[in-house]
Amino acid sequence: MALAERRLHLSAGGREFNLAAWQRDTGSDELLICVHGLGCSKKSYAEAFERGELRNWSLLAFDLPGFGRSPRPDDYRHDLKEQAALLRALLDTHASRRIVLLAHSMGGSLSMLLPGPVLSRLAGMVLVEPRLLAASSTLSAEANRFEFDDFLKIFWPQLRARVASDPAEAFDLDHADPAAFYLSARSLGHWTRSADLVSAFLSANCPRCFVYGDRNAHLGELAALPASEQLRIPGAGHFPMQDNPQAFYRGLAALLDTRPG
Repeated sequence: MALAERRLHLSAGGREFNLAAWQRDTGSDELLICVHGLGCSKKSYAEAFERGELRNWSLLAFDLPGFGRSPRPDDYRHDLKEQAALLRALLDTHASRRIVLLAHSMGGSLSMLLPGPVLSRLAGMVLVEPRLLAASSTLSAEANRFEFDDFLKIFWPQLRARVASDPAEAFDLDHADPAAFYLSARSLGHWTRSADLVSAFLSANCPRCFVYGDRNAHLGELAALPASEQLRIPGAGHFPMQDNPQAFYRGLAALLDTRPG
């Protein structure tokens, strides 16, 4: 079933944003807000709208600026702190609801830059392989080896060719602005080096879980987080929503059902 796209008009940091989104409102006061990763889009969560496990949940998945069908504002720096401010503005528009944040990869990283009081308002937080440590941020590290002109000439074509040849790479590069990718990757590298995102996760005053694919059991974040706050998805890598959607959404539903009331 084709999903109807709507536009979200938000203000953050003195800028106006026009974000593409998919939204389903079931009438429930519980809302799952989905944030995609670097080089991805709301398509990462397309199956969430079809899964029976989430049939009672209101859902909102959106494209960050410069990704999917959300335009990139002129001279926008794509700093993760700025993107977190945009996410906060979105959360604020739904402040009357019980929100669970579902964020993948870079989306999880920028979520950790939300202020503590904002995180404490969440009914829950499910981060899917968020990049909390520099050692885990291998794709952004690859991109950061290049100045922008060489990134465009060398790295970007190579990445597109790699993604096209490997079905496990569930990016949406056809709808990614190269500048948005490059600047976001540079900011991701900066924040994973300069901020203690692991401590931010551990200190978040809301129910939380770190979800990972079992092919990535080597991630350094796993050794730093309590096993009780981890969920392993079998037969999956960095994109468990696509690699094993049945196990992923079954596990997600179980997490949602076990939150404090």
